Amino acid sequence: MPPARSETSSPRPIPGLDRSVVRSRGRTGRLRDQLPETGFPGGAGAASAAGLVLLILLAVFCGLGLTTASPIAALFSEPTPVVPSGVTAAQRRDAEALARSIGASATSAAHGLQVVADSQVDIGHALSKLGAGYHSYRGIALLNAASRTLITARGEPVQVDTLAGADLGRPTVRLYMPPGGVPLLLSTVPLPGGRVLVASTALRIALPPPGGALRQHLRLVADDGTVLGSVGSDTDPATSSLLGTAASAARTGPGVLTGPAAPGPVPLAAVVAYAPVASGAGALGATVITATWLPADTAPARWPGLVPAIALLVLAVGGTILVRRGLVAPIRRLRDDALAVASGTATGPVRQARTVEVGRIAAVLERCRSGGGSRRRTRGMPARLTVGLMTVSLLGWSVTMFLTLGQHSAEVSPALVTAQGLRLARSADALRSAVTSGLGELRAAARLNAGNLTVHDPAFRSVYVVDQTGAVSERSGKTPLREGPMPAGTPAEGLQQHNTSGRLPVVYAHVRLGDGRTLVGEFDVTRLTQPLQPAGARVRVVDDADRTIIDTHGYLAFAQLADPALRKAAAAARTGHSSAEVTGDTVLAARWIASRGPASTLHWIVMAEQPIGALGVADDSIRDRARAAALCTTVLAVILAGWHELVVIRPLRRVAAAAERVAAGDRTETVYPQRQDEIGTVASCVDLCRQALGVRRNEPAAAKLLTASRS
Repeated sequence: MPPARSETSSPRPIPGLDRSVVRSRGRTGRLRDQLPETGFPGGAGAASAAGLVLLILLAVFCGLGLTTASPIAALFSEPTPVVPSGVTAAQRRDAEALARSIGASATSAAHGLQVVADSQVDIGHALSKLGAGYHSYRGIALLNAASRTLITARGEPVQVDTLAGADLGRPTVRLYMPPGGVPLLLSTVPLPGGRVLVASTALRIALPPPGGALRQHLRLVADDGTVLGSVGSDTDPATSSLLGTAASAARTGPGVLTGPAAPGPVPLAAVVAYAPVASGAGALGATVITATWLPADTAPARWPGLVPAIALLVLAVGGTILVRRGLVAPIRRLRDDALAVASGTATGPVRQARTVEVGRIAAVLERCRSGGGSRRRTRGMPARLTVGLMTVSLLGWSVTMFLTLGQHSAEVSPALVTAQGLRLARSADALRSAVTSGLGELRAAARLNAGNLTVHDPAFRSVYVVDQTGAVSERSGKTPLREGPMPAGTPAEGLQQHNTSGRLPVVYAHVRLGDGRTLVGEFDVTRLTQPLQPAGARVRVVDDADRTIIDTHGYLAFAQLADPALRKAAAAARTGHSSAEVTGDTVLAARWIASRGPASTLHWIVMAEQPIGALGVADDSIRDRARAAALCTTVLAVILAGWHELVVIRPLRRVAAAAERVAAGDRTETVYPQRQDEIGTVASCVDLCRQALGVRRNEPAAAKLLTASRS
């Protein structure tokens, strides 16, 4: 029977366990504890780990974000044709601009009537002069305010019944559409003696040419839902229903509705936009409703970003593996060997690495461990080259992305190009109306008020009377910019551009008075940009020498057109050819401001530049997102390269240089750790080796001294 084991007896050693190994591990562990290392974001592997996560997120963005549909719709919904939101928003702006244009026409007509109200001329004589002064008046009538009976009239008959229920005691504007005619405005202004002056004005509304790429229907609807009139293309039942809904919704403000897309090679959907009409006299009690048939994007779940996403994912994983195996892993192996050498527990040679800087330090540690050895030149790949390969691959992906999907321009349908040309046509008409109505009011003031400076048009910055010598005898408003007498050969009345150089363009209307003097009204060029704003693009007005007169985006006065495409479009417009076409990544449209009438003497060309990206076409969002992905990847590649350079490469090279100085015999300089990470631990271990080598060097000298003293 075996003897009983005592409770205090020492335990048996574990078979196969070397006690020297236990002691060596204990010393290494204690040294490791004395050299703590911080966690993230410190450490040799922090940059590569963070970079991998961010690159994976960018790859996911490329795969899901670069699609014509939204990511969720592309994954879970059936593709259905839709009109892009940017296109529908443009239609709403067009309706609002059209409503403002009608309101401005009403305000201009009211100004002309106010001139008569302010004059002291006999009303019968004034009617004929007013009709001659304002060519836009189709008919003028004088009514009895109480009975609404006609007293006298000039021109076309005025539909007095349209004024039923209107308060004729204040300026009023009513809108109506005669059968088979153009929209008309009825403007009223009260006169002394219980009389009312009424004028009808025709509205010029540009519509797309019949049979063209763009179909549009325009409707004027009263507040009670009565259709005052309509022009343009015929409507189907579904679109008519949308028009009725829009008429009801217009009471709360402007908006836009979109109908379903009709099947066909190019699906077209009716976009119905509406906006209430108002003038200086208040609301007109009518709404402008437009129905435009525009192409709907089929929005299939296309994945143009799938290949770039996979490529980026491969580069991210490959680059991370390269950096981890070629730089991070050798540094961590070196850290473990350095701890073993510094603690005196190394049982074998220090492991060499293919990274040059790591190999240099490993060679020094091996000499410290073995007490000698050769000084072989370390061969391998520099740490900067390892990081540089990953950086260059990411930058190459960014450049490729930018040059492919980043340069992809959306296909603009002919309907959208025609719509842009239509916007410019309406803006040009609004500008023409602004300057001609100013001339009309100036003409009425000259004929009815004998040159009285009572002019209500806010487009004028200054109104004054100039004599034959150029002296200003009367003035209203700001100081005139034009100096000197009227040029020789100037017609009795008209519109003129005074200068072709200087700080500001001087554009004025003039009417010759009977005594040789001239009534002049200078336009505020800044205000003349307002009729051009609804075009939704950069609109310029240039003269016959391609000098810039007006620019909605700010400009240097009289600057020449530098772009050959702009000069070509302007030259084509001067021949009477109104153009709208895609030039590069821009939709460019140009047209005459007027081919006849007073505004034609200005010889102005109106041009609009609309970037395709501003049209809201779905394909264009792919280009923007691709550029964003390329930019983000470029920034991330630079950040990762800088992170590795500052946190890993430079500290590693500094420790390698210090270790080689120690190996060369320079043991006077302490090797300090720059950070508490793997490289910092290696630096501390190199410094311990430096101290140990110094002790070994001093031992022989101390032994000689001791021998000499004994003898």
